[in-house]
Amino acid sequence: MNIFLKDLVNIADQKTYDVNIDYLEVENNVFLRALKDVEGDFTFYYDIEDKLRVNYSLVGKMICPDAITLEDVDVDFDLNEDILVSNDTEVDGLFLDSDCRIEDLLLQIVMPEVPIKVVKNKKIEYSRGDGWSFVSEDEFDSNKKEQLDPRLQKLKEYKFEEDD
Repeated sequence: MNIFLKDLVNIADQKTYDVNIDYLEVENNVFLRALKDVEGDFTFYYDIEDKLRVNYSLVGKMICPDAITLEDVDVDFDLNEDILVSNDTEVDGLFLDSDCRIEDLLLQIVMPEVPIKVVKNKKIEYSRGDGWSFVSEDEFDSNKKEQLDPRLQKLKEYKFEEDD
């Protein structure tokens, strides 16, 4: 569905567009692969200063790659905001060209909310090889605490002489 800026000019009260998207694939993005089960609405209206604003309420799931395994991870989102709408890229707010698809508007709103790093909650089996292995950060920290400082290694070999 398209939203035309000309349809929003001089609306009497408000105009609402429902959002119901089962699956929307996102191309050329490292942090977000797709959106799914997105529901909500966009309500356009004019404020006291006769500036076009949009109030949106969106709920759904982002499909993001796991930072370690690159498997798909579902991340829930619930976005509610009221912001200014403009067709000028220099003005802060939501950019709306003369015509815009609901999907493009949705991506414009969701993209700032996409997490940079996502990790599954389950225990991860790290790769191992001959003389090497990947370890979790917690494992690395605990091993580092157990290791003796190499500068003090000679002291460990020192044998005290007993006085008779």
